[in-house]
Amino acid sequence: MTGTGTLTVPSGILGAVLISADSSTAAVVKLRKDNSSGEIVYQVSTKAPLFTAGPIRIDSQALYYDVTTGSDGAIQVYEWVE
Repeated sequence: MTGTGTLTVPSGILGAVLISADSSTAAVVKLRKDNSSGEIVYQVSTKAPLFTAGPIRIDSQALYYDVTTGSDGAIQVYEWVE
């Protein structure tokens, strides 16, 4: 999976990030506040599966993602709901 876009996060809190990786190609994930030039709130590059738990306050209802993974990679982003 490779892509960019915007997610709506009504609570303004990132709950967790789950990354699947195929051990041959790094999964590169960058999450930004608001848009493509916003403050980076989460960034990682990994060849191994990874789970990062929050909460991570983003103080915005928009989360911009820029993701590159190998052919067998995937990412899931979870919102923290209070």
